[in-house]
Amino acid sequence: MGHDSLFSHLLKGDAEKSFSYLEDALKGGKDLIYFLDEVLFTAASIKYKNEKQSHPIMTINSIKNIIGDNKSTPSKILLKYCLDICLENEIVDYNKKLDVTYSESIIPSVFVGAFEDAIQSGSWDEVEEMMLKIYYASDRSHSIIETIADLGLQNIDINGLMIFHLLRAFNFKQNKSHVWTYASCLISFLKKDALPRPSKRKTINPMNLIKIILNHDNIDDIIKYSAMIRIWEGDYVRISSYQREISSWLDIKFLDQSIIDEKNKQIFLKDRVQYNDFVKIAESIIINKSSVEKKSRDIITLDALRYLKNKSGNEAFNFYIKDLLSS
Repeated sequence: MGHDSLFSHLLKGDAEKSFSYLEDALKGGKDLIYFLDEVLFTAASIKYKNEKQSHPIMTINSIKNIIGDNKSTPSKILLKYCLDICLENEIVDYNKKLDVTYSESIIPSVFVGAFEDAIQSGSWDEVEEMMLKIYYASDRSHSIIETIADLGLQNIDINGLMIFHLLRAFNFKQNKSHVWTYASCLISFLKKDALPRPSKRKTINPMNLIKIILNHDNIDDIIKYSAMIRIWEGDYVRISSYQREISSWLDIKFLDQSIIDEKNKQIFLKDRVQYNDFVKIAESIIINKSSVEKKSRDIITLDALRYLKNKSGNEAFNFYIKDLLSS
């Protein structure tokens, strides 16, 4: 990273200089894009200690998505909360590890298949060594992130939401100097649970479920569904493998759903204006005197519901948004 960047100030815990970037971001345009890219990169660099809490990159990427509803006059409350998250957590400079073991002129060869096998078997020491080799051999290509995500999606219930937000956070700018940090962040996340074997492809498309998804009784599954449909429609080199795992997961979670009873889900349509302003809703979540974990969980949930409501045009998602704010 540059010597005088937002990330460098956040790394040092320098709140005063970090907040100077916030004032520029409030003008929108390139300053806003720079700010969001830096806080997303910082979130990927946070030392993730509490596995029971949402990873900060999930929260900040959700905020980034919601801010997209009003980019010309971005919310100060939302942008400030991104800085607060970064300043309140320990940050690791993953890029310090680069150029220590391998130089770009001498690159040991490694097969991607061996790298995948090491991840699959949980041989994390081998994974770390192979990552460096592949990183340099591929000229710092972001394909290494997609490779890791491919394996991680074999357990969508545990890894799916994190993978979605990390892929979207990196793809926001696709900064080549960020590849190693995002790859390291994802590997660190996957270490906590063993991976199952690859799934068999099913003949199911997530878009075919969007009219019945509201009838599902598990909001966590609905949030993950929102993430999986966005991965499914993404532009990824490994999209075929991603869709194989997603189709298998959908088949297990949603195939037996019955048609939604629209009358039961339209109780709150009188509040239509309020529940269409996702920036205001997100601000109210942050202002609320609740725990950091609840705020993060609610922001991530709001982003998922926002996407599904916009994608389907179904005002019945107000039912869940109302419940989210009253909980």
